[in-house]
Amino acid sequence: MARSSKIRRRKNRLNIIATALFICFAATIVGAAIWWAMNRKPGIDPQTLCPQSGPRGHQVLLVDKTDAFNTAQKASFDIFFKELIESTPEGYLISIFVLGDDFKNNTKPFLELCNPGTGNDKNELTDNVKELQQRYRKHFIGPMLTVSNDLINSQSAKESPILEMLQLISLHAIQLHKVKGEVNLFIVSDMLQNSRALNMYKGAFSFEKYEQSYQASKLWVDFSNVNIHLYLVNNNPKTLTDELTNFWKAYSKKVKANEPTINMISG
Repeated sequence: MARSSKIRRRKNRLNIIATALFICFAATIVGAAIWWAMNRKPGIDPQTLCPQSGPRGHQVLLVDKTDAFNTAQKASFDIFFKELIESTPEGYLISIFVLGDDFKNNTKPFLELCNPGTGNDKNELTDNVKELQQRYRKHFIGPMLTVSNDLINSQSAKESPILEMLQLISLHAIQLHKVKGEVNLFIVSDMLQNSRALNMYKGAFSFEKYEQSYQASKLWVDFSNVNIHLYLVNNNPKTLTDELTNFWKAYSKKVKANEPTINMISG
């Protein structure tokens, strides 16, 4: 009888130990699953490279190639463009537009991709870092830098409908995506409007006068809280005047954008 009781106690101890080990094992599995789920990054769209939840911010670039770039301007643009691409935060969408002689043929982005991230800051336990790095180089940096020459190599055009193109950018990029994060609009141009709406080459011009025209009402856009960055290309003496910069400052205020920053493209 004593021997039987001893055996039962031993079995009970073994059962308790086995149960405790099972509970610890299960807790470890559950904990690992929770940790993995919390640290797992959301997937991205294989075509746009954007987060499945949508872009975290938006970088919109408009390159005006209605006037040919000289050698120094091309070199300066290459530096600006590379810095823009490499400084774009992970998850931000880059939409690139070009303005040519027939702007109606360029209503959609020339190229549009999100920065999927370099992979350098990822955890080897939750991500395939080498695959992420390769994706960044091959599918984001590669295509972006490849189009650099195509953005500025062209013949001079008869018109430069900047205002018309800004409206199309609003419709086909900024209003279309409506990202919740920061929106930056970079414009590389001499900013001299030349179309039926307004010709800045013919005498004096002011935003106050343009604002009262019928064309201004037709070309209205909403750039609420958009950060505008002007990169002026010096193709004409009028590019360097207060008349021009005051026009675009007034324009930015009218369309509810933040006051533009003004920079120069060398050359």
